[in-house]
Amino acid sequence: MIVKKVKYTDTDKPKVWQIGDLVDYIRYPHNTNAQEKIAHAGSRNFFAATHNGQKVEMIALAQESVHSKMPVSHWVFSWQEHEQPTRAQVDELVDIFLEHMGLVGHQAVYGLHYNTENYHVHIAVNRMHPVTGKAVQPHKGFDKEEAHKIVALVEHKQGWASEANSRYSVLESGELARNMRPKKVQPRQEAMAVEHSTGEKSAQRIAQERGHDIIKNATSWPELHQKLAEKGLRFEKKGSGAIVFVGDIAVKASSIDRDFGMNKLCKKLGEFVPAEAPPSLEKILPEPVSEVNLEEWRDYQKDISMPALEQHEAKKQQQLEVMKARHSNERKQILNGLGKRGLPVLNAERHRLKVRQRGEWHQLQQQQGRKKTPKAGKPRFETWLRGRGLHTQADRWRHRFRIQPQRPELPVQQPSTTPSTPAHEQFKHYVAAVNADRVRVTCIRMKPEGEKKVFILDKRDGASQGFTPAELAAHLPEMLRLQQRGENIYYTPLSEDRHHILIDDMTRESMERLYADGFRPAVVLESSPGNYQCVLTIPKLQSPHNRDVGNRITERLNKLYGDPKLSGCIHPHRAPGFGNLKPKHRREDGSCPRVRLLKAEKHECSKAQELARQIEREYAAAEKARQPQTRRNSVAPPARSADSASAYYAHYENIRQHLALEDLSRVDAMIALRLRATGHSQQAVAETVRQCAPTIREKNEGRNWQRYAERTAAYAFSVAGDVALAKNERYREHWQKIEGAQETRQETPQLRLR
Repeated sequence: MIVKKVKYTDTDKPKVWQIGDLVDYIRYPHNTNAQEKIAHAGSRNFFAATHNGQKVEMIALAQESVHSKMPVSHWVFSWQEHEQPTRAQVDELVDIFLEHMGLVGHQAVYGLHYNTENYHVHIAVNRMHPVTGKAVQPHKGFDKEEAHKIVALVEHKQGWASEANSRYSVLESGELARNMRPKKVQPRQEAMAVEHSTGEKSAQRIAQERGHDIIKNATSWPELHQKLAEKGLRFEKKGSGAIVFVGDIAVKASSIDRDFGMNKLCKKLGEFVPAEAPPSLEKILPEPVSEVNLEEWRDYQKDISMPALEQHEAKKQQQLEVMKARHSNERKQILNGLGKRGLPVLNAERHRLKVRQRGEWHQLQQQQGRKKTPKAGKPRFETWLRGRGLHTQADRWRHRFRIQPQRPELPVQQPSTTPSTPAHEQFKHYVAAVNADRVRVTCIRMKPEGEKKVFILDKRDGASQGFTPAELAAHLPEMLRLQQRGENIYYTPLSEDRHHILIDDMTRESMERLYADGFRPAVVLESSPGNYQCVLTIPKLQSPHNRDVGNRITERLNKLYGDPKLSGCIHPHRAPGFGNLKPKHRREDGSCPRVRLLKAEKHECSKAQELARQIEREYAAAEKARQPQTRRNSVAPPARSADSASAYYAHYENIRQHLALEDLSRVDAMIALRLRATGHSQQAVAETVRQCAPTIREKNEGRNWQRYAERTAAYAFSVAGDVALAKNERYREHWQKIEGAQETRQETPQLRLR
C-alpha cells in the first residue's frame, strides 16, 4: 500500500470551487473520466445525509477559515494490483486515518475508485474544527510521516502485503518500527547521460562500485590508499576537498557519497596522509553499463578507436607547413637580386610579396575552416547502431530499462521434495513442447457481476518480460496458492525468433479439420469439457513485418478453426494442470474442471510457416504496388486547407451516423484512409488532421497534435493502409460523393461533440 498527499495546483480558483470539484470527483468520478468507476463511498461527521448537502456543509465550514487558503486536505491510499479491499476495510482505514491524524470529529468524504489496475481510496478531510472553528495542523506539518505509519498499521491489521521500500513496519509486539534502508548510490544526471550516449560505465559509476565500500570501511589513510590502488583508483586531496581518480578522470569524493567529504573523512581517519608513492595503476578498460546489445557494444568499442580528428588536424598542419616553406623559397628567390637596385625597390617588392602571401595564407585558412571537422570524442551508441541499419537494436537500447528492469534476479529454487501436482507434472511437458524463451503468467479473477480483475505475476515498474522455464518452475507453488484464492492462471509464451500462434475455442470437429489440413500444433489443451486450445510454433521471418505476419496468421487460423475475434499473435491461454474457475463451468459439488494437456510435442509447423511466407509475399506485393500509386497521388496538387477540412467534417458526420465509436483516434484513422482514397496527399491529410482533430474533442487532451497527425497520415499511406483500402475499394465512389455533397453546401457542418 502506498499513500500520497495531493497538492492543490490551481490556487487561483475560489475555495468554493476547489472543494466542490474535489467532493464531486470523489463521489462521482465517472463525470470527469468515463473509465473511472466507484466501488464504495462514505462520509464522516456531517449533519446532512445527501451528497449536495454534505458538500455545502463542508464549503461553509471551510470558508470560515481566514488564515488558511485551503483547509481541506486530499489524501490517496492505493493497494497493490492483486489486492481488493472490502467496504468494511475501507471504512476501517478511514477511521484509523482520522484517529492518528488527530482529526476525529472532523468532516471527511471518501470514495473507493478502480479506474486503474490498483484499487485506491480518495479522502477529503476538513482541517477546520467544527466547534472551535480553527484550522488544525496535524503533527505540526509532519503529516506525511504519520501517513506512512498509518499505512503500516493498516497493512498489519488487515493483512495486506507491504511495499518493497515501505518506510515503517509493525513488529510482533505491535510496536511501529522504522525500516532502515541502505543508501542508494547512483551516478549524477551528467554521468548517466554519458552512459546513455556511449553505453559504457561512467567514471563516477566505476568509482562508486569499486571505491564506495573501501572508503566507507577504511580505518586509516594508508589502508584506504592501498585498497583503492588494488581496484585501479587513487585518492588525492585538492584544495579543501578530495577527488578519486579513475584512470585520468577525476571524480569528486562527495559525488560518490555525501559522507566522503574531506572534513568528514578527517574526523574519521585523522589528519590527511597522502600516499607514500604514486601507485602504478593499470589502465581501466571500458565496461558495458547494460547487458542489452552487448555484442553490438563490443563491435562499437572496436570501431570508435577512430583517429579521424587527429588525422584531420595533422593534415591541416601539413598544408600550412607546405605553404610556409613555399613562401620562404619565394622570398629568397625574388628578394635576393633586388638589393642591388636600392632600398626603395626592395621595400616595395617586399610589401607586394607580403600582401600576396598573406592573402594566400588567409584563403587556405578559410578553406580549412569550411571543411567539416569530425566531432571529437565518441559517437553516440544509438546513432552508431542506426547508421548500420540496426534499428531494432537501437530501439532495444533506448528502452533497455523496460527490457531489463532494475531488480534483483529471481532465485532459481531446487525442485521441491513435496508430492507433485497435475500442474507440476504437465508443466515439464508443456515447457519442452512449446519451446519458448520466456513465459508470462497472467492471473485473472472473475467477479460475480461479470467483471475481471487482472494482474501479471512478474510485472515490475510497468514492465513484464516473463519468466524463464527455471524461474517459472520456482513460481509454481505461488501460482497454486493464487489459484486456491480464486485466480485463473494463464500462460503467454514469448520468444525472440519464434511465433507461438494460439487457436482458441476449438471444437473436436474443428480440431480434426485442422489436422486434416496439414497443421501440426506443438501443444493441445482441453480448457473445458469439449473446448480446446492449441499452440503452433513457427520461426519468425527476417522481415520488418514480423509482428503483422504473426497477427494475420492468428487471425486467419482462428477464423477457420477457432475464435473469429482473436487476432493477436501474443495472447494468453489456459495453463495446463490448473483449474478453469469460470462460474459457468463450476460443478454441482463446487469443483471446477482442470485444464488438461492432451498433446505436447516439440516441433515447428511447416504448414503454418508456408502461410507466413505467403503473407509476407502479399506484404511485398502491396509495398511494390504502393510505389506507383504514391507517385500518382503526388501528381495531383494538394487540396486546399478549407476543402480538406470540409471533407474531414463530412466524413466525421458520416462515421458518427453509422458507427458507435468512442475511440476518436480510430475515427481519425478512418478519415485519413478515406482522404487518401479520394486523392488527398499525405501532406494534406496530415495538415487536415492537425487542424480538425482537436475540434471534435470536448476537452484538451494535451497531446502533440502535429506528431499525432503525422502518425495518422503515415498509417493511411502505409502497407497496412494499402490492405485496408483493398478491403474497402467498393466504398471509394461513395466517399467521393460524401466530399462532393459537402462542397456543394459550402458551409461548415454543425458537429455534435461527445
